[in-house]
Amino acid sequence: MFLTDREREQYRLEPTPEVIRAAWNTIHAHEAAVDDIEDRIQGLLNRIRDLRYDQAKHRAAIERNKGLITLARLLPEELLIKIFTHCVEDGWTRAPLVVSRVCSAWRRAAHAPQVWSHVYAKCDDATVLERTRFWLDMAQGTNLDVTVVTSSRIPHRPVIEVMALLAERSAQWASLNIETDSLRHADLILTECRRPTPELRRIDIRTAALDAGDGDGISDLAIVRHKFDAESAPKLTSVSYVSTVVPALPVFPSHITSLVLEIKESPSFRPLSADSIITILERLPELRSLSLSMPLIYEHEYIPEDEPDRVASLPALQSLTIYGPTDLNEFLPHLHTPSLRQLYLRSLEDLGYRQRPIGPTLTQFVEFAWPPLELLELHDIDLDPDTFARCFAALPHLRELRLHESSIADGTVQLLNGPHGLCPQLTRLDLRWCGHLRGRALVDLVRSRLVVDDAAGPVAAPIEEVAVINCCFVNEEEVLDLARMTVCRLVMRETDDYCRTCACCTNQRYRTRLRMRHTSEIRDGSCPIRLVL
Repeated sequence: MFLTDREREQYRLEPTPEVIRAAWNTIHAHEAAVDDIEDRIQGLLNRIRDLRYDQAKHRAAIERNKGLITLARLLPEELLIKIFTHCVEDGWTRAPLVVSRVCSAWRRAAHAPQVWSHVYAKCDDATVLERTRFWLDMAQGTNLDVTVVTSSRIPHRPVIEVMALLAERSAQWASLNIETDSLRHADLILTECRRPTPELRRIDIRTAALDAGDGDGISDLAIVRHKFDAESAPKLTSVSYVSTVVPALPVFPSHITSLVLEIKESPSFRPLSADSIITILERLPELRSLSLSMPLIYEHEYIPEDEPDRVASLPALQSLTIYGPTDLNEFLPHLHTPSLRQLYLRSLEDLGYRQRPIGPTLTQFVEFAWPPLELLELHDIDLDPDTFARCFAALPHLRELRLHESSIADGTVQLLNGPHGLCPQLTRLDLRWCGHLRGRALVDLVRSRLVVDDAAGPVAAPIEEVAVINCCFVNEEEVLDLARMTVCRLVMRETDDYCRTCACCTNQRYRTRLRMRHTSEIRDGSCPIRLVL
């Protein structure tokens, strides 16, 4: 604000009494104006607050009325029950308590017995008995999925009390999950299972076995085989056993059809050996699915079998998974699996373990397998070209081949080319991190399988799907060429994909870039591109 010459002159002279009186009168007038403006501002702010309050009331009314027509209220009760059950199955054990507070419709659905069917008993909880009793009352007569969690720090008495309460409903058990760091506590839990379990289908045992090496009569949980035999648990089909040490005795019921055996360590007092595994498997003639995951920590090296002719016969086995150091694959010749259809071999190379050559062992196993395999997965396991060729020649019924971080080369893939190539029934390829394979070799393979051969005799089936993930010598144009001839997938499978557990095959940026660069080609209807992004 600029001053006039007259106003500026006043500041150069000594103020007279008249000037001082005039200044004070001006100050008082402006102060009164400021106060008046402040009162008006406060009035406007109060008006704004009143309007904000009215606005909030209208919004609350909108939300209430939306709540009347929301999809969540329109869902049938059966669907709500299914959703709540899935929440519990995914590990949200408090879901029935939380969702019952939303509205009356949800409360009715949450009170369905099957929503309370997952009983989680954590024995170090001071209210575990009351909580378990309440859960069992709400579950009524539905089948139960029981989880018991304890540790070596917990006295035996609360464990026994909880198990006595659960055992009263043992006829309703559909699954039993035991989590503890102590074999003694696991044995204690199983000892309290004194009644038949006619509906039991699955047992999961996870123990750190911290007390396995003290030599004080740890039973290796052989009680499992006796408590859940075919008479007491006729519907039991699946057992999962995760421990730091391999059982020294057969501990699994002989009538199960699926076994997951995961061993974390090979300590000096109980080293992992082929003998211990064979001893376990010899008593399981009805197995259809077997998964062996072996140690990450080796205090004592793996002990191979001294008798080369010793064999564990698994006549019904259809799926075999072995995850561990590659020397474990020497165990393959000790298995007789005349019905095997799916073989998954996974090494520990990603954790720093060096591979040992498994070509001779795998070749021998594949060549003697009859009928031949239909699915072969090699995860971080490498084969030389000659071994690949021998395996392909021995797999005329192979339908799906999965290779992860393999050095398979163009010349090996060319063995599959043409109407009369090897593996004539092969229809699905899943290739990841294959750093020696060029995309042109894949394009030639798919194209050659589309050729109609007039010669007599059977011809190779066309390739129905090719998955290419993080293969550095497969460029975008070759991906599009593949997608013009068959389904080309650039993402992991929705189910049955081991890479989802370790997130090693995520390629979101590559897929986004490919989609943006070739949007017009992908959307062009004149030449369909079957690309799964």
